[in-house]
Amino acid sequence: MRRLPFALLLIAGLMLTACQPQPAYTPTPTRTPGGPAEALLPTDTPAPPTVPTAAPPPVAPSGPDSYPDGVNPLSGLPVDDPTVLDRAPLAIKVSNDPLARQQSGLSFADLVWEHYTEGAITRYTAIFYSQAPEMVGSVRSGRLIDLEIIPMYDALFSASGFSEGVRKRVAEMSWAQRNLSGPFVAEPSLVRVRREGLAEEHTLFAVPDELWKLADQRGIDNPPDLTPGMAFQPEAPPSDLAATTITINWSTDRFKVEWVYDPATGLYSRFIGGEPDTDYLTGQQITAANVMFVGARHVDTDIIEDGYNGLWSIEMQVWGEGPASLFRDGRRYEGGWSRSDPEQMLQFADEAGNSLFFKPGNTWFEVVPLGFDRLTTES
Repeated sequence: MRRLPFALLLIAGLMLTACQPQPAYTPTPTRTPGGPAEALLPTDTPAPPTVPTAAPPPVAPSGPDSYPDGVNPLSGLPVDDPTVLDRAPLAIKVSNDPLARQQSGLSFADLVWEHYTEGAITRYTAIFYSQAPEMVGSVRSGRLIDLEIIPMYDALFSASGFSEGVRKRVAEMSWAQRNLSGPFVAEPSLVRVRREGLAEEHTLFAVPDELWKLADQRGIDNPPDLTPGMAFQPEAPPSDLAATTITINWSTDRFKVEWVYDPATGLYSRFIGGEPDTDYLTGQQITAANVMFVGARHVDTDIIEDGYNGLWSIEMQVWGEGPASLFRDGRRYEGGWSRSDPEQMLQFADEAGNSLFFKPGNTWFEVVPLGFDRLTTES
């Protein structure tokens, strides 16, 4: 095993700024871009000989500017019922508290964003578009990063609520009417499901079909504009870099994440806290066709998320540009991301400036601070 630090993108002045008390969030039109895109990881690990894997999905390369009819722009896969692509994507905030595990529905998401909240714990924003599981959760409160994720996908949003500072900012957003979060949204869209071993704060679950019905009733379930978006290619592009195991030491062992590549399926299997990370709905381990690391500047704000412990809300600046590393098919691809418009998804390019091609299937985005040094890979 080898420790592979992220590229240190913050110059001395920025580092000093990050240590000072931070001003309130700057509105989108005048936000300061992130640092320049550089490689996230050293690139000196050779790839092993090619191992036969499961046959790739029978789809042609697609994106980032257009997609064939009936192909999901968030996964690159054809859908059985093309009419599902006429609805808005649904973003749901899911707890990663160890006491909330096993979570429900994450294996059905097209995309999952994993990020720090505060106090060195992590949380998820799961994006559902092509599939609607029975329920998703447990649902917890939104964070500042959701103010960036929701407009990227023209998504509806469901969370248990917000701290007062985040709530005020959500209310100012152009997409505020697409906020279907508690406490003003209740059954049957958000329901309490009590389960042995779950504390009351972990018993709130979202029902996707009901949330889409509610959005339709309110006239806000509109088809999204998902271009420019992600680029997909079934065949793995050439790469001399291997990555069969990825380990993220977010903080304590309870939040340690491992992604282990399985050549038989062509997917990465997810482990958390040293155990297989399984979906409560299926009993199966969560897998991903792609794991994408997004390096972004993390800044403490003046919003208190946890008054008891005095913890500040973190602003993750996923605008401008920054470093990125894509893992697919047991290999690693270095590049960067860029985003200049609040309504635009992150665009990913390799070191030569060409599109980074995702494998058709689901993707987990791991949002980590610039200079993050608790990532290791094995080959």
